Amino acid sequence: MDVEIFNEVEDSAEDGGLELSSQSAPIPFDDDDGSTCPVCLESWTNCGDHRICCLKCGHLFGYKCIVRWLDSQTKKSCPTCKLPVRKSDLRFIYAKKLIAIDSIELESMREQLENALMQKNIALQSVSKYISREQVLQSEIEQLRKKVQELTLGANRSDFRMSVQCPINRVRLYMEKTIEVCNKNSCRDCRVFDISESKNIILIASRSSTDLFGGFGLKKLSLSNYKQVKFIPLHKGPIRDMCLHPIDNKVLTVSADRKFKIIDTDNTQTIFTVNMESAPWSCSWNPKKSDELLVGTQNGTVNIFDIRNLNGPVHSLNIPGDFNPVVSVATVNEPLCPDVVLVAKLTTAWAFECNSDGTFNRYLLPLEGPFLSMTYEEKSKQMLVSSRPNSQINFARHTVAYLERTSEPDTISCNIVHAFKGGCTAKLLAKTSCFLPNNIVAGHHETRKSILLYSINTGEEVGSCPTHDNLVLDMKGLDTASGKFLVYLNEKKIEFFKFNVS
Repeated sequence: MDVEIFNEVEDSAEDGGLELSSQSAPIPFDDDDGSTCPVCLESWTNCGDHRICCLKCGHLFGYKCIVRWLDSQTKKSCPTCKLPVRKSDLRFIYAKKLIAIDSIELESMREQLENALMQKNIALQSVSKYISREQVLQSEIEQLRKKVQELTLGANRSDFRMSVQCPINRVRLYMEKTIEVCNKNSCRDCRVFDISESKNIILIASRSSTDLFGGFGLKKLSLSNYKQVKFIPLHKGPIRDMCLHPIDNKVLTVSADRKFKIIDTDNTQTIFTVNMESAPWSCSWNPKKSDELLVGTQNGTVNIFDIRNLNGPVHSLNIPGDFNPVVSVATVNEPLCPDVVLVAKLTTAWAFECNSDGTFNRYLLPLEGPFLSMTYEEKSKQMLVSSRPNSQINFARHTVAYLERTSEPDTISCNIVHAFKGGCTAKLLAKTSCFLPNNIVAGHHETRKSILLYSINTGEEVGSCPTHDNLVLDMKGLDTASGKFLVYLNEKKIEFFKFNVS
């Protein structure tokens, strides 16, 4: 729309009774009227404080400039033509050839900037709050970590008792029974044993006492009266490990003669004999699959067999480049979780997780070796690992831990509950620890020539019993109707200690 300045001036003159002379000088025009404000010489905008407006005389100004001009004048007049004006005469207009800066987007961006700055300030306050909270939690974690180390490695007794709110029950052990296994000197061929209360048997690996069979086998004893029932001849080499089936009347034995055998415990007949390329060191049944067994070998491989087809292993678990013997192997029995095989080698400990397609993922467990043995208790879902002294730690350890899954990254690890201090030496590669009833752990302490009992709940020593010849080759806990027992095997005897809680 064209702006006709003179029309408005003529109308104003007619309203006031004025006559315009044809000789009157025209109101001068500035060439920049269409682009800049004559007061500040800045470009107009079509919105905001500097929006273009005009007076009754028709001259164009920026709104804030003309308002400031009129406020400063006693006799208000147009800055260009000096005609009298009033503030009420101001009108916002649009010109056809007006060059104005569109500040709508600018105003929008300014508003967004202000909102962003406000949100930034709120976020900084929130971050500052969480940083302070993190520092407090880190301090608490560090205090708890120090407390755990003190309790684990044998802190001051008085400080420990102050932290325990409930009294500690002491365990007193009494000799119940001693059974002679071997009457020869240095008879360390009796390395392992196993007990089944439901089957009422004790099976002890030993050398044959007769010349008819010069090899090694199992002594079968009655648990009720501790009398020997029969000797079962089996292997030409020493028996390194054995394991009773959790359900069936079977026992699995592995020997240095590179064979493993499955024996019927009722009729004492050998059911299966399997030759292996590498000598087996350890064995275990799979509690979730009654037909599966696991054999750990001298070359570091764990072979999983199905007794329905023993022509070869179903799976072979190994670590590339690690050929250390497998000292212990166990299977985690949790119905809602996939199969997890725990493997303790001489220097490393691993968890193998079975995938749906039958493959296995392996995870290195953060435990310190060299390892002596490893057991897993299904009831408490905890593992017990015994270790020898090493270059950094000059004493043996009996470590209680539980498995846990981490989300980032998705791995299986273990969380240490207690690490009970053992002796300064561990002469033999033997099973020197076990779980006992009442949530107790037993561990051999060579320096003190005793088996020490520890409470898993508190981490405190709650009892002990002496060891003959300071030698422990295998030990187990037993919970029967007649009482609770700690059973351990040395070179010549197997000893039963009954304990009472006081």
